[in-house]
Amino acid sequence: MLCLTIVLASLGIAIPRVTADEKKAGQIDFNREIRPILSDNCFTCHGPDDKQRMAGLRLDTKAGAFIKAGVIVPGDSAKSRLIKRVTSKDPNTVMPPPESGHKLTEKQIALLRQWIDEGARWQEHWAFVAPKRPQAPVLKNGPGSGNPIDNFIFARLEREGLKPSPEADKATLARRLYLDLTGLPPTTVDLDVFLADRSPDAYEKLVDKLLASPHYGERMALMWLDLARYADSHGYHIDSHRDMWPWRDWVIRAFNSNKPYDQFTVEQLAGDLLPSATDDQKIASGFNRNHMINFEGGAIPEEYLSEYIVDRVETTATTFLGMTMGCARCHNHKYDPVSQREFYRFYAFFNNVNEVGLDGRVGNARPFLSLPTEAQSRRQAELKVAINSLQDALDDKQIKPLIEEWERPLRTVRPSSRTANLLAHYEMDGGLADTSGNYLHARPARGEPSFGEGQIDKAINLDGQTELDFGRAGRFDRDRKFTLSAWLRPGIGKVGNYIFQKIEDEETRRGWELYFDETQLFDIQRWAAPLTVRLTSDWPENSIQVRTRELFYNGQWKHLAIVYDGSGKASGLKVYLNGRQTEVEILKDGLTGGTGTDASLVLGGKETGRAYSGAVDDFRLYDSAVSNDEIRHLAIDYTIHTVVSINPEKRSKDQTARVREHYLTEIAPASVQAQYADLIRLRKEQEDLNKSVLNVMVMSDMAVPRETFLLERGDYRNKGEKVTPGVPAVLLPLPASPEGKNPNRLTLAKWLVDPNHPLTARVAVNRFWQLYFGHGIVKTSEDFGSQGEPPVHVELLDWLATEFIRTGWDVKALQKLIVTSATYRQSSRATRALIEKDPENRLLARGPRFRLQAELVRDNALAVSGLFVPKIGGPSVLPYQTPGLWEELAFGDGFSMQTYVQGHGEDLYRRSMYTFWKRTVPPASLSTFDAPDREKCVARRAVTNTPLQALVLMNDPTYIEAARSLALRAFASGGRNPNDRIDFAFRQATGRHPSRQEVSILRSLLNQQLAVFKKDPEGARKLLAVGESTFSDKIPKQELAAWTMVASAILNLDETVTRE
Repeated sequence: MLCLTIVLASLGIAIPRVTADEKKAGQIDFNREIRPILSDNCFTCHGPDDKQRMAGLRLDTKAGAFIKAGVIVPGDSAKSRLIKRVTSKDPNTVMPPPESGHKLTEKQIALLRQWIDEGARWQEHWAFVAPKRPQAPVLKNGPGSGNPIDNFIFARLEREGLKPSPEADKATLARRLYLDLTGLPPTTVDLDVFLADRSPDAYEKLVDKLLASPHYGERMALMWLDLARYADSHGYHIDSHRDMWPWRDWVIRAFNSNKPYDQFTVEQLAGDLLPSATDDQKIASGFNRNHMINFEGGAIPEEYLSEYIVDRVETTATTFLGMTMGCARCHNHKYDPVSQREFYRFYAFFNNVNEVGLDGRVGNARPFLSLPTEAQSRRQAELKVAINSLQDALDDKQIKPLIEEWERPLRTVRPSSRTANLLAHYEMDGGLADTSGNYLHARPARGEPSFGEGQIDKAINLDGQTELDFGRAGRFDRDRKFTLSAWLRPGIGKVGNYIFQKIEDEETRRGWELYFDETQLFDIQRWAAPLTVRLTSDWPENSIQVRTRELFYNGQWKHLAIVYDGSGKASGLKVYLNGRQTEVEILKDGLTGGTGTDASLVLGGKETGRAYSGAVDDFRLYDSAVSNDEIRHLAIDYTIHTVVSINPEKRSKDQTARVREHYLTEIAPASVQAQYADLIRLRKEQEDLNKSVLNVMVMSDMAVPRETFLLERGDYRNKGEKVTPGVPAVLLPLPASPEGKNPNRLTLAKWLVDPNHPLTARVAVNRFWQLYFGHGIVKTSEDFGSQGEPPVHVELLDWLATEFIRTGWDVKALQKLIVTSATYRQSSRATRALIEKDPENRLLARGPRFRLQAELVRDNALAVSGLFVPKIGGPSVLPYQTPGLWEELAFGDGFSMQTYVQGHGEDLYRRSMYTFWKRTVPPASLSTFDAPDREKCVARRAVTNTPLQALVLMNDPTYIEAARSLALRAFASGGRNPNDRIDFAFRQATGRHPSRQEVSILRSLLNQQLAVFKKDPEGARKLLAVGESTFSDKIPKQELAAWTMVASAILNLDETVTRE
């Protein structure tokens, strides 16, 4: 038989050869040897995708492969058309066709021949069949360790003619365990205690101690954050901040409390749907709110809403199923039995969240859960009682008769307003006529406006696509006084920017304009933006520009007045809101040229995608700077008198509320006004308090389910067949739902943790195995399908999966089983023979050895230096970072977290998992060590070795400061002899004492650096100035700088950043 190692290598699959435990001697194993050939070379045209299937031949199922007579003739490869086609010399008949870029090797063809000649025994794909608990093998050479894991591994080694490596020394084992279970190195005190413990169960006691450590949860959570694509920012181009750290802390608590994995799964997928769900269970559902959220101008909400749901499908499938389900978004999966229809049935589970497509402005997007502190909860309760009491005192029964009495005599008085210097007046009561007598009538220039309920009578409504042309109205030059007055009510949803514009062109922007500054969207719960006013001669140098500090809110009327005194100065541009001058921020103050233009005055804005959406009422232009009293009259008195003249039965709700508010603030008896003022004050306090309360994004379904359709080619615009929630038929069927109800996310979650599910337990135990051995039993932990790598130890995988379920999905029990195995405890020293036989250590004839994860590299340096702050959980922090990185991609100061503001104190030395994770600019020092950007679910990190990594360890402020701190520790605790200090620092970093040769090398480095810094005291000063931690000046600077360089060399050692 052909050497299978060579055959599989020819297929690009790095798996040790298969032996008798996977198949009968001399027989081909279909799943391991034949399916990969068919998957790589045939499934594209003869696989699950019926729309791309050629000649009606399907080779991914038994029924499809044998339905056509003569394609595969069991027992006779010579008569099988499959062999004839793959061996054909005719380019018109050979398979795969030349244009596919695929061609079978002679060894692959030989395997196909042998398989057919042996009877063409078919196996269903191993991962889609529920695992059955195998019997642990009996070892030929002794009884084994008593741990079933070792029976499986060592039996395989026996058949391969290999022997397990001896157990690693105790110091190495201790460091391995600490790093694997807590992500932190042991202290020398920890090491000495363990080394001194000679009891038989010393190792097991250490395992139990570390599993009980609060840092265990942090280590496990780090793996989960990659899967859940956790970050502290929304992603996309704005990438402003979000607060999802309560979910991150929930994950840490879940692992520390050893929450059973089935509950861990259910709560993250559907915690909000559990009966009487607790806040913790609702927080857990934030797993599927960790995706990116967009707020790009011009983006289409429906498109991104679909993208979020697709992300949930892909993340859920990768994390819990180990399936590449996203490949079926646009068409049937090319390799695995997942149809496009099944993809959208799975999609339907997540298409019922009460969310919008564009919401990544500032803070969290709805739906979210408020998490007040105890003090905030108490104050909320107090405010509720006080507000209810005042509302009762001021209810309509008490106040309505008083208002009726006050307004009765006013109904016969006709409201009047100032007409002097009035250039134009547009009442917007159903038309666009100018009622000033100047005949500056407006007309629609684009779209058709509608009219609806206004602040006085009716108002014009703009939809973001409508543009009104007011012609020559509003031609104001730099030295000409003017006033603009109008009522504005921004719309619900995307409001747009430009309200009024009278500009000559978009380059110079000569003229004037009013717009909402959507780069300054401050309120996390609704649209809220300041107003910007700009007069320009030549943008940007020759202009004045101011922006209100007070915000406009969508759906809320405000009276706006702009008064300009003709001075050409920003201080001469005043803004009034609801009759009172409001504070403005001066953005530009340099207008010297003319601003007059014959361009039309436009309401609605000329710029596509940025036009105003909302209502406008009572728009006026004056050829003077009107007085404060007149502004107040327009905003309050005129409006109130106009509304009062309307029959109370015919007033709108807004008009009735306006009259009531005016009475309570201006007319009512002093005692009533005081009560109302208290009510307004308490409501404002309540609003501010609610805004200050921390919240976290969670899942929450709509009352009326959203319909789901198959999207042709994955395009949100091309809706096809309507579908209901469901799962791939190749897997376990869904449990029946109550009559008349579709299954929901809770149904899906419970389906995932059904003990008979073929994937969930396998995927989970494989991921934990990967954590401890550097690779999973299935190396492609994200793909258990046909294109994934088959398991090296399939029986061990199934035994672990069934054991995991048998123990009640006990995560700590599973991990204890793994780390107490003799397989795990082997020395990682590799002989030349072992490397040649098994270069990737897939057979595990030696212990695992790999570089620490990015976060652990930094945490290790902080820990051994003594700088590490062990605080667990809380908001993310901003440690040292190269200046300017965020700013390179910043969108604007108005959005949060566009500028990196470094933290101080403890924030500089917290665990790396608490570093603020900005998706467009992840922490540079961590990215260099292969940390992902967390834009998508990541099941396996890339592992690279680059010169940049050494440069980070030598030059990043964290590592320079850590080196200095380690040097100071050596001075303080390492003794007076330089060699003893070297020994101390070396052991802190590596867990062992250095050899004489290593001491000699480091002593030479010390002497060399002492000579350097004696000649360069300024260089010593600069080196020691790095970092914010303080230190005593009793040690000469040149000496401390030299020791810092020695400590830096130790921190740079391969052994320091490697988990042996």
